[in-house]
Amino acid sequence: MSKNLQIRPVVPDSRRGWFHLPSEEAQLCLNPAESTLYRLFLAHPEGLLADDLVLHWDELWGIYAHESRFDAPKLREDALVSLCSESKRVFYTNIARIKRKFVDTIGARKARGYYIKRYPNGLYRTLATLCTASLPRQV
Repeated sequence: MSKNLQIRPVVPDSRRGWFHLPSEEAQLCLNPAESTLYRLFLAHPEGLLADDLVLHWDELWGIYAHESRFDAPKLREDALVSLCSESKRVFYTNIARIKRKFVDTIGARKARGYYIKRYPNGLYRTLATLCTASLPRQV
């Protein structure tokens, strides 16, 4: 069982929202809000508190600018305000959607090493690790 819980590499694709899971020989597509949140957690393997998302505003802004097609700063700001709101409704919804997409793609057991999970200390984190290595070209 510990084999399924070890850290797994995640390779972002050049296409917005797409991630490759080389260990599982699978790929996954997340919407801009999900992808922004997932990339934030990949960049912080130590984990983050849900209430501290707003402290990462500039980082979220940059990630969302890359992941979204919204060029309008107001639309981007509205999306991030929702994600960082005190109610955490959008945050929790996106966490659940990310988990479901991983489970649907690679199965519940393997997905545990990839999705964002809350730990007893209150931190949310993923066991996955961001890998920027090039993928072999598929012909």
